[in-house]
Amino acid sequence: MGRDRAIELAAGARRVGLAAQLGGGLGLADPGALRVRGPDAASWLHAAVTNVVEGLAPGRGNLSARVDRTGRLQHWFSVHVLAEGELLLILPRPEVQDLLEDLERYLFAEQVTLEDASADFAWVALQGPRSAAAVEAAFGPGGWSEGTEGDSAAVSGGFVLRRSLGGDVGFLILLDDASAIGPLLEAAGTVGLAVVSPAEFSAALEILRIEAGWPRVGPDTAGRKRPLLPELGLEQHTVSYTKGCYLGQEVIARVRTYGSLPRALRALILAEDLELPEPGAEIELEGGGVIGHWLSRSWSVVADAPVALAALGRDVRTPGAVLRLVVGSGIVEATVALLPLHRADDRASQAQGLYERGIRVFAAGDEAGALALFEEVLRLDPSHADTYEAVGVVLGRAGRFHEAIDFFKRLEEIAPAEPMVNTNLSLCYMKLGDRATAEAESARALRKGMAAGSATGGDAARIAQEQVAARRADAERKQQMFSMVLEIDPDDPIALYGLGNALSVLGEWERAEAHYAHACDVQGDNSALWLARGRALEALDRPGDAVEVYRNGMEIASRRGDLMPLKEMEQRVLLLGASPGER
Repeated sequence: MGRDRAIELAAGARRVGLAAQLGGGLGLADPGALRVRGPDAASWLHAAVTNVVEGLAPGRGNLSARVDRTGRLQHWFSVHVLAEGELLLILPRPEVQDLLEDLERYLFAEQVTLEDASADFAWVALQGPRSAAAVEAAFGPGGWSEGTEGDSAAVSGGFVLRRSLGGDVGFLILLDDASAIGPLLEAAGTVGLAVVSPAEFSAALEILRIEAGWPRVGPDTAGRKRPLLPELGLEQHTVSYTKGCYLGQEVIARVRTYGSLPRALRALILAEDLELPEPGAEIELEGGGVIGHWLSRSWSVVADAPVALAALGRDVRTPGAVLRLVVGSGIVEATVALLPLHRADDRASQAQGLYERGIRVFAAGDEAGALALFEEVLRLDPSHADTYEAVGVVLGRAGRFHEAIDFFKRLEEIAPAEPMVNTNLSLCYMKLGDRATAEAESARALRKGMAAGSATGGDAARIAQEQVAARRADAERKQQMFSMVLEIDPDDPIALYGLGNALSVLGEWERAEAHYAHACDVQGDNSALWLARGRALEALDRPGDAVEVYRNGMEIASRRGDLMPLKEMEQRVLLLGASPGER
């Protein structure tokens, strides 16, 4: 099947969805099932994989993984609790036997049986925004759109498993009888899903799962020894840090807490469509130097460009960085991007996606377009606090405080209980010199924040004032405590950070920034310090210095694999009007 047809199907999958019988394709286009049964099944498996199993009720599940003693990925899969003492692990069919043999080595006296159940079912995938409607058309109402990843339900003639294969809502249908496939696909077609062949689905799925940032064992683990689980970006989806011990836990925790990831999974958005080296081949920079390994590749519907997954080294994986890479006898430019490139189209994810798009539109110079996108975010999610701040930054940088006030007044009609509206109004009035109105709006923000709890009315206002006073008192106490520590050791990074935080609460931003700067000098590989320092510089109205600090922090966060501060600093740089890749 041609690439153009795969791209067409992937685009349709993002808009509506795909339905297909499965088998013989790549990755989860050829799914398999490992059945775990017995009185000890949940407790035994709980200790063998990275995520919670014991305590999951029938009908629930999650994503999980199996790593070795050194924290290196062996397999990742979804876990579905069908009933008490019966679970299914879903992963690509060629991997099932290997996982079964690995787990069997850890069976001793437990009452557990393991079985490859892949051939027990006829498999159908329903994937995309309309997939829940397709399940309802086939099996009747069941709250299909309300579930979470890993949920399962018994239906007439099989099971419905909630499992996203390409980043959007999706389901796997496990049927006892292959004769039920035709009616199921026909039902999916009635709600708009494109019914495609197994080969077509497999080709489209490669595009979808690469955009979603889902690695595939084989092409995305090639070229070196198996990667650490955090290097593949799977940690946030497959690991519980509260469940207790599992094989490889200590290594993963130590790397995350003290170390820096030697490689991290990123997308490379390529400026030209050309044939790339095989997965596992080294990536070479123009002028010499190996910076990582090529992994999976496809055309991206989201980026409208060729994209490759890559395992990149510490110094070259900052989002927005433009790399000149050797490919064959030529050079190609590639822009580093965080994964996923596509987020699921539920309201919260759609709002977040529009917010991130708005930041990039603003960074490209389209202020009006950015504000329109931010308004759309707040229609979808009136509590999206980052967007309120972004609107304040956009209008505030232009000195358009009267327009900002009008904007936030209109938003107050949409979200009358949202305190961030009044926080931003307070800042605008303060910039205009109207201190009395600014303080009144600040008080309203405090009252709304308290009203979200149990207190209302006058009690809320009184408790809010008490909380502010208590927060200041706590900050003053910490200021004294950390100052005493610094008298003994003026280079203690924890005390420097703590004192900076206390001074921030007290509004002493110049002193706070000075302590954050000292902490960065002492412990320069702590990305949280750079983020805090950048925030302090913004409060001091020094956006250029803040951008430089954020860029330094992004490089450190990229090397260490600290994705949350990395993402926040990237967005701050874009909001402040610069490209994160500029130097």
